[in-house]
Amino acid sequence: MVLSPALGGERPGRWLLRVDPAHPVLFDHPVDHVPGMLLLEAARQAAHAVDGGDAGAVIGMRTDFVRYVELDAPAVVVAGAPVPAGTGRRRVPVSIEQHGVRVFTSEVTVA
Repeated sequence: MVLSPALGGERPGRWLLRVDPAHPVLFDHPVDHVPGMLLLEAARQAAHAVDGGDAGAVIGMRTDFVRYVELDAPAVVVAGAPVPAGTGRRRVPVSIEQHGVRVFTSEVTVA
C-alpha cells in the first residue's frame, strides 16, 4: 500500500503518499524523485478507496505528470467522488499535491 491514513483522519479522500525506497521493483535503480509507476499505483489505490473498496478492475487512466514528485517532502493524494461513466463504469479524479502545488493528475476509470 502506498497510501498512509488520511491526514489527521479528518478529511476523507486524502492520504499521504508513502514511499519505500527499498522496494525492489519501484526503485530498481537510484533516482532523485518518486517513480511514475508509484504515482500510478497511488492513483489506483485512491480510486478503489473512494469507490467503496470493492471496485472492479482499473480499465483506463488519463494521466498528466505535471512536475517531478520529490522524495524529500510530503506529497498528498487527493481523490474525488466517483462519477458514472456508462454501464457499470465510474471515473474517479485523483491528484497529488506537493508544497501546495498539484504535481500529478489522473482520471481513473473502474468497472
